[in-house]
Amino acid sequence: ESGVQDEKTVIVWADEIADILVYLHGMNPPVIHRDLTPDNMIVNREGGITIVDLGAANEFLGTVTGTVIGKNAYIPIEQFRGKATPQSDIYAFGATIYFLLSGKDPVPFSQSSLADEGISVSPLLEQLIKDCTAVEPQDRLKDAAALSKRTKEMRNLLS
Repeated sequence: ESGVQDEKTVIVWADEIADILVYLHGMNPPVIHRDLTPDNMIVNREGGITIVDLGAANEFLGTVTGTVIGKNAYIPIEQFRGKATPQSDIYAFGATIYFLLSGKDPVPFSQSSLADEGISVSPLLEQLIKDCTAVEPQDRLKDAAALSKRTKEMRNLLS
């Protein structure tokens, strides 16, 4: 709603979103949001991020297939095939960070790169987006804990 965001703000928000994913994915069984997009995030009065619309969320049951929910630009290929996993939220996270920094929806079912759009950000942030939006789940960050570790490292560099 407010257009392209600056890198420092996005890093802070990325860290907050990663913490939320650690919480959701750490539940037993893990809860997958399945519709993590900029449209489902609200900036609260303190400037932090709140994730809304957990209507698409479900508990992760490894063999269950489900209905495809969400915007194509933020859905990883396995979710499109009806097999969402916690790593599906990691793909959507990377696509969301890409949008916040570019103002554009990413190309569906692809690895996102701000450099390919001529947008310059720190190498750590560029690599995080690429590592989150790898097309195949085995090429993405392993889990929300690994994501949170990376966002915290970037946030610590801001101080």
